[in-house]
Amino acid sequence: MLEKKGIGVTVYEKQEHIGGHCRTLINKDNLVELGTVFCFSQHIKELLIELDVDYTERFTYRNFLDEHFSKVEHLSRENVSALTDELIKLEKILKKYTSSLNTINYGHIHEDLMVPLIDFLRNNELEIICGLLAPHLSSFGFGNICELQAYYAFNIFNMDTIQSLIRGDRLLFVNKGMDEVISKLSQNISDIRYSIEVKNIESTYEKVKVETEYGSELFDKVLITTKLPKDVIKDDLYNQLMKKIDTNPYITCAYEVENRNIVTTYYKANLGQSEKIQFFHTFRQNNKTTLVAYAYGSVSKELVGSITADIENSGIHIKHLITAKQWYIFPHLKAQNLTPNFYKDILERQKVSNICLIGSLVSRPAISNLYASIKQFISQTF
Repeated sequence: MLEKKGIGVTVYEKQEHIGGHCRTLINKDNLVELGTVFCFSQHIKELLIELDVDYTERFTYRNFLDEHFSKVEHLSRENVSALTDELIKLEKILKKYTSSLNTINYGHIHEDLMVPLIDFLRNNELEIICGLLAPHLSSFGFGNICELQAYYAFNIFNMDTIQSLIRGDRLLFVNKGMDEVISKLSQNISDIRYSIEVKNIESTYEKVKVETEYGSELFDKVLITTKLPKDVIKDDLYNQLMKKIDTNPYITCAYEVENRNIVTTYYKANLGQSEKIQFFHTFRQNNKTTLVAYAYGSVSKELVGSITADIENSGIHIKHLITAKQWYIFPHLKAQNLTPNFYKDILERQKVSNICLIGSLVSRPAISNLYASIKQFISQTF
């Protein structure tokens, strides 16, 4: 977007390739998503059409397993009938917090929303919605509803998204994998520095100095898209904010499994727990089935072994492990660090600073919303 405006851009990428959580494994004619699997299509279609990227929208079926690896209902029949009343009630309740929730970027936080989601729902007698949201929040890497604040939860899963999940609406899948989106984007960026970690960022007069192990350069403005280690940014406010931002350690394990009809499956007994499989998704192409499992924690022989055992206990025969990939996702603040004006302070500082925090640092981490957020920032700032 910046280069289309004629603005010179330099991208510093710590890894050997750009794209972050958009990562596609390619094995002959088989494509497997290791990170982002699908998108809610609210804003993302615009970007895909602009990039000439083919996509499909399709239904995703879901199973739920109990602690004995037996199939169970997501919600009981009695709860499903009562859910309609709770959703109507929730929609009315959330209207009170419109100014906090109906924004593209995080902003002022109403104090009612700073409590764990489970407390907010129980205080408002919305017990069934607890069971509805818990699998999706924990499985997508956002944490346990007993710890995740209601503010983040209702930004990530607003009423439209909740209704979409209940209806089982079609989800958007990129035909040639999310890597195609990243490839098309990178074709339009003239200066990307790969495998170069930024060690220092500081304002010097009207410029910003960016230092790496190999030297330094001066820029008019620096946009930071990811959590940086403490003291990298030589700005007291930003540095203090960075120290408070947490991420969730999250891994994906990809396996080739016996070719059979396996659907997306959630492990209800493990939801939100560290070192436990949360759910898996499968890809079937050319008589080959690949299963990708997701769990909280750091990659280790023990954790991968535990995930493997749970999949096999679910009645699935694993041929072999393809890869285990470590992620650090969902920049957010824990309860003791979150204040009503945390994000408002960031936005105010950015009006006068040539250092800015963008992307999932200040916006809910759905690709569709990130696209809208960046587009708005570029329009307002440049």
